Amino acid sequence: MGGFCNEFAKRGYAAATIEYRLGIESPKGVKTILEALLRGVQDTKAAVRFLRSKAAEYGIDTSRIYLMGSSAGSMIALHYAYWDQDEIPSDINQAKWGDIEGTSGNPGFPTAVKGIVNYCGAILDLSWIDAGEPPVANFHGLLDPVVPPDDGISTDFGIRLRGGVAVSRAATELGIYNQGAFFPQMAHGGNEDSLRLFSTNFVYSLIVLSSSVPQDFNSMSLSAKSLKIFRYDNYTFTASAIDKYGNRIILPSSMIEYSCDSRIGSVTPTGIFTPGDLPDSGYVYAKLNNTTESCFIKTYDLKFFEIRPNFVVTDTSRPIQLKIDTYDADSLKHDLAITRFQLTSTVPSVGTIDSNGVFSGNRSGTTKIIAVCSGYRDTCIIRVENASGMVLFDGLESLNGWTFTGNNLDSLAVSLTPDEKSEGSTSFKIYYKFTYSSQNPSYWIYLNKDILVYGIPDSIYLDIKSDGRKHKLFYRFTDANQGSYRASGKRYLDDSLSFALIHAPMTGLARISGNSDLNYPLTHNRIEIQLAGTNVQGQSTSGTIYVDNLRFKYPGEGSGIDFPPSIFSLEQNYPNPFNPGTVIGFNLLEDGNVNLKIYDILGREVTTLIDRNMDAGYHTVQFNGSKLPSGIYLYRLQANQNSSVKKMMLLK
Repeated sequence: MGGFCNEFAKRGYAAATIEYRLGIESPKGVKTILEALLRGVQDTKAAVRFLRSKAAEYGIDTSRIYLMGSSAGSMIALHYAYWDQDEIPSDINQAKWGDIEGTSGNPGFPTAVKGIVNYCGAILDLSWIDAGEPPVANFHGLLDPVVPPDDGISTDFGIRLRGGVAVSRAATELGIYNQGAFFPQMAHGGNEDSLRLFSTNFVYSLIVLSSSVPQDFNSMSLSAKSLKIFRYDNYTFTASAIDKYGNRIILPSSMIEYSCDSRIGSVTPTGIFTPGDLPDSGYVYAKLNNTTESCFIKTYDLKFFEIRPNFVVTDTSRPIQLKIDTYDADSLKHDLAITRFQLTSTVPSVGTIDSNGVFSGNRSGTTKIIAVCSGYRDTCIIRVENASGMVLFDGLESLNGWTFTGNNLDSLAVSLTPDEKSEGSTSFKIYYKFTYSSQNPSYWIYLNKDILVYGIPDSIYLDIKSDGRKHKLFYRFTDANQGSYRASGKRYLDDSLSFALIHAPMTGLARISGNSDLNYPLTHNRIEIQLAGTNVQGQSTSGTIYVDNLRFKYPGEGSGIDFPPSIFSLEQNYPNPFNPGTVIGFNLLEDGNVNLKIYDILGREVTTLIDRNMDAGYHTVQFNGSKLPSGIYLYRLQANQNSSVKKMMLLK
């Protein structure tokens, strides 16, 4: 700051830099930062009172006192300018720290300032900025992680801050004179030579604008001569002019008379242009006295949009927040508020969607969500699946569909046995052997089978009888976005006397891979057992583990899955197109014989997926087309007197 004081002094200003107190080391949390800001504001007010008390001695014009800060200093400057006594949060201990004016230094002198310069600083609450408060110049790097340039979370303090971009936007909307310089490649600090020029020009602008009349300006120009604007964006114009001394000054919007061709949109007195409902082109005009400048504007519409997720499963207790990605004709993505879309649920009895894109399920079933905007539309599928209590997904009565692998094992054998079981007639008997090596200290058994998980379970259970060693249990899942997740058993597999019911929570799944949010349905991929041994170099460990009855537990006290058999329906397979696996869902109106077959496009039968008696309600079946060529296939469901056919595409 000393260097900046020198720069201002060379231009004829009286300049001073102060040391202010924070009173705490590395403040963390909103309350402590607010308390630190209050103390900094109090000290700065004492400094301003000092300048006014020494006005005659230092030749200070007390009507033109400006504040400039860097980082924490600019946060103090912003709160100094925009904090009122009644806006100080109630949880700050003012009995301890005092009010906003403080108690030190030259009481009785006023503390008003003419303007502020914000260099990489922020304010905690934009609502503290009111119309008529001091002008502000914002200088911020767009890569700043410490103090976010717009509205974001500070990496250093972990709290939400509103930086220079947000402050400039709020000031413009309130008609507060402001200037801004924002640098795409700058982080927290930098470009200090530019800052010196920027800040001195800003202060000079305020002096000229307060002492001159509009007739002193000429050669006015707008911030843009031509613009191409997305129909749902807006643009804030600024006007500048050359004063009688040859200096370029950014003019307050109050000096400018803005207008525009009505067919392209509207422009506010502060220069904010908003496009109209239809794409068009025309001019925005800015008039200063007898001088008029214009900007040619072409507005354009969206080209397409996509709802995310495309397919998702939920239950009646878990709302789903949908998102929409919007793209223009150049495939550039725009952040268009979801409230601008008309959202409709095709089956409201299954679930409803509000204007903010939040879907709430009402009953089991499937509905489509249709989004419409500017004549374009997109659709996603939401399936509501409700279950309660404990549900058996695989009784482990057959090895069909299961594969067995390991990591760093000498041998692994899995068989069915009727000798040890918790329920049913058999269990899986797992024999393993490994030799410990410090080079490969981790030993695993993998029981692999893809099982589509119904609904939103809260836990997964497995009955396990062990050999007494402290083995660990895990499960691997993939979600609808093909992200990989792991659930962890809550106890060791060390019960050798009887089967123990081992559970793993399904809430808070650990992400293994993938970048998007967890979206249901989940697919169970494998059971993982991490083996325990003696950890003695070269020593072999062997043993037998029995596993039985893979179950999921759902919220509620009931048992079994509630599939209301209200309609007969055959759903579109998901995913579609698929490679190589897909899931077909259907709902049966009543008990009876069910036949589900796959045909090629010529009507030739490919395979039979189901041919047996089934209970009424909702069912799913998996189809694997790994041995088939790419193409369109048909699947036909027959149940009693009902029949339905749909198409699906295998795309390799």
